[in-house]
Amino acid sequence: MDTIKIVSTDPRTQGPFVVINKSDFNPDVHELYGDDNDLGAPTERTPTIAELLAARDQLLERERELATEKDRVAEQARANELEAHRLRDEAVSLQLAKDAAVAQSQVASATATATAEKPAKAAKA
Repeated sequence: MDTIKIVSTDPRTQGPFVVINKSDFNPDVHELYGDDNDLGAPTERTPTIAELLAARDQLLERERELATEKDRVAEQARANELEAHRLRDEAVSLQLAKDAAVAQSQVASATATATAEKPAKAAKA
């Protein structure tokens, strides 16, 4: 809710001004206090100690939450890195197995070709 400063009716007990709701301002009864007091702009209110302490507690709680989240993200990054290493190792293992199978197939093909050529050479002789 927007507030404004007005000249107090008893400066001895109220101080030089009183803060009232902007909607309660009556120009026939109230006098604005100070040059910076514009009906178009709300005045700033100083927070109470309780409000400041509550804000501090909220900030501390948020810092704890962020620290926990940071730890969780770091742990997830470590797990991701381990999984990446495992997948790289698995890819290398699969490639080696594939290369071995191809090599074995080539050896078998070469052996079959050589075996088929020997009887043909013997028949010519």
